[in-house]
Amino acid sequence: MMATTTTQPILSIKDLRTSVSSGGQTFDVVRGVSIDVYPNEVLCLVGESGCGKTITALSIMRLLPDPPVRIRGGSVEYRGRDLIKLRRKEIKSIRSNQISMIFQDPLTSLDPVFTIGHVMTEVIRNHRDISKEEAESIGMKMLHEVGLPAPERRFHSYPHQLSGGMRQRVMIALALVLDPDILIADEPTTALDVTVQAQILEKLLEEQRERHMSMLLITHDLAVVAAVADRVAVMYAGEIVEEAPVDELFSAPKHPYTQGLLRALPQVSYKRDKLESISGLVPPPQMMPPGCFFAPRCPHALEVCWEEHPELTAGNGAKFRCFNPQPFQP
Repeated sequence: MMATTTTQPILSIKDLRTSVSSGGQTFDVVRGVSIDVYPNEVLCLVGESGCGKTITALSIMRLLPDPPVRIRGGSVEYRGRDLIKLRRKEIKSIRSNQISMIFQDPLTSLDPVFTIGHVMTEVIRNHRDISKEEAESIGMKMLHEVGLPAPERRFHSYPHQLSGGMRQRVMIALALVLDPDILIADEPTTALDVTVQAQILEKLLEEQRERHMSMLLITHDLAVVAAVADRVAVMYAGEIVEEAPVDELFSAPKHPYTQGLLRALPQVSYKRDKLESISGLVPPPQMMPPGCFFAPRCPHALEVCWEEHPELTAGNGAKFRCFNPQPFQP
C-alpha cells in the first residue's frame, strides 16, 4: 500500500451534501463531507451504522433513489470532471468502467433470474465493443483470478446456488473486470464468517496492489482498518470528524468519538478489565443538536460545544473537528 498526498487526488469530494425527504420534511444525512482519494492508496471511511457512510458512497456513484434522496450541494471531481454535473449517459459510462463499487449484500445486488456468466458478459459488453464469446472468455478469466472455485461451472450458476463467500467473489470480479481506477467497497465482508472475511479482504488488497488501484473501503470494523488502510476518515452524524494516516489515528486520535471507537476495540496491549462503550446513540437527522453533534455523548464537552459547531481543523497531515481535544488514554 502507498498513500501519497504529494500528488493530485484521483477523486476529490468537496462539501458534499445529501438530503432525504420524508413526511413533508427534508433532512440532511451527508453534511458537507470533503475527502480526497489519492492514486494507489486505500482510504477507509469508518463509523457506526447510520452515520452516512453508504449514502456518501451512493452519492459519489450517483446511485441514489431520487426522490426521496438527492444531492443538494458540493462536488465530486474525478480526473477534473464533476460527477455531480454529468448527464445520466455520461455517469453510466464511468460506473464500472473507471469507478466501480462492491455493495454490502451480493445476494440482493445480483439479479436472481440471470446466471453469473450472463451478468458478467453484459457488464463487459456494455462498456467494450467485443463479441459475446470474447466477453465470456474475459469473464471466466476474471472469476478464476478472484479465486472462485470451479469457475467454469459457477459461470453457469445462479446467485442462489452460491455460498456467501462465492457471491462476494463474484461481486469483486464484476467490480474489477473492466480494470477501474477506483474501487468503492461498502462493507464487503459484513455477512461473511471470520475465515471468509479474511480471504475476501486479502483478495481485495491483492487486486488493489497488482492493479495500482485506489480503494475507498467503507467499514465499521477498526480491526479491518488497521490491517488495510493507508489513511482513515472517521464519520459521525453525516460529517467527517477526523482524518489521519492510519498509524497516527490509532496511536494519537484527537476526536473523542474516534477515541471511544478505539477503546471499544479488543487489544491485548491495552491493560483494562473490560471493553468500554460510547454512551447514547447517534442522533436522528431531524433532531441534531445545535452545536457539536457529538456533544450529548461526549465526556469532555464544554459549554461552547453545545452552542457552536466546530470546524474541521487541519494540522500536521491530520484533521479533526473538536473544541476540546484530549490526549488519548487507551
